[in-house]
Amino acid sequence: MVHSRTLMPLFRRKDKEYERAAELLIQGEPEKAIQILREILKTRPDHSNAMVTLAVALLEIQKEPALTNPETEEAFALLDRAAEIAPKDPIPPFNRGVCYRKLGMHEEALASFEKALEIQERLPLALLHIAEIHYELENFDEAIEYARLALIRDPGLSEAMPWVRDALEKAGKLEPKGTDIQKTPSRDW
Repeated sequence: MVHSRTLMPLFRRKDKEYERAAELLIQGEPEKAIQILREILKTRPDHSNAMVTLAVALLEIQKEPALTNPETEEAFALLDRAAEIAPKDPIPPFNRGVCYRKLGMHEEALASFEKALEIQERLPLALLHIAEIHYELENFDEAIEYARLALIRDPGLSEAMPWVRDALEKAGKLEPKGTDIQKTPSRDW
């Protein structure tokens, strides 16, 4: 499960109704956020931030997100439209990656996070998601490298990466915890 700390920031401009909807989503009230976001999009159909936030909310309301669910289909359509409206904004492809990850579609999620990084190279949360996916897929060397890049860009993310030690051990770059002698981690760490 993706925690709210791993989502891209939702607040981007002074827009009271949008900020209220985004805050409701963060507070765990996606249904209320959806109502407000739909109203915003009625009057401002090109509000890309509202589209992205609505897409996230539509996945949040699903107990078990599925690709064939109408809310999921709408979420992806909203993210596609937001990407068309704001092609230089990394947030639509980033959140597409979050949606794919919630659906368990790792390869698609990785491609979306990479697309976000093509738009804006320094996205520590995209790097974090990529690292976590590689860890889940047991690609430990890739997981370690992406974790390293994420931490370079945002050292505060270390708390979100309790799995790194395990990845280092499984990649043979660190002796298991509790042994007397530990290997020196690679120079990259």
